[in-house]
Amino acid sequence: MDSSDLFEMIEEQVDRAGLLLVDLTMKNIGRSHMIRLLVDRSGRVSISECAKLSRVIRDFIDGKMLLMDYRLEVSSPGIGRLLSTEVDWIRSVERKLFVQMKDDNFTDWLEEYASGRLKFRKGRMVTTDEIVSAVEVLD
Repeated sequence: MDSSDLFEMIEEQVDRAGLLLVDLTMKNIGRSHMIRLLVDRSGRVSISECAKLSRVIRDFIDGKMLLMDYRLEVSSPGIGRLLSTEVDWIRSVERKLFVQMKDDNFTDWLEEYASGRLKFRKGRMVTTDEIVSAVEVLD
């Protein structure tokens, strides 16, 4: 099994868990492998959801004997990570964001995301193309 097959299997397990795959990396460190997943969902992903997903993926890898020596990390992206992908916008619905645009900055709660359009609680609507940078902030 090559790494693309392993990535596909991991993506399937993330989907089954009802989570969004934010990032997936696999690095070779000598004879060992490091697999890192960042997962999230609209609202918040819990530590127990990350732990459960980690067990499912580990059981699959071990059961199929895909890798003999590896380290698996499953976590959430956390606050302060730059938002830029469609998955970032989907997972950020119902969260407070600081948005920097070319001529304006604002902080507001993201209410909806659809097809590159963001609707905020105070009524502002922008497209992702208009945003220079955006991050989640604490309440």
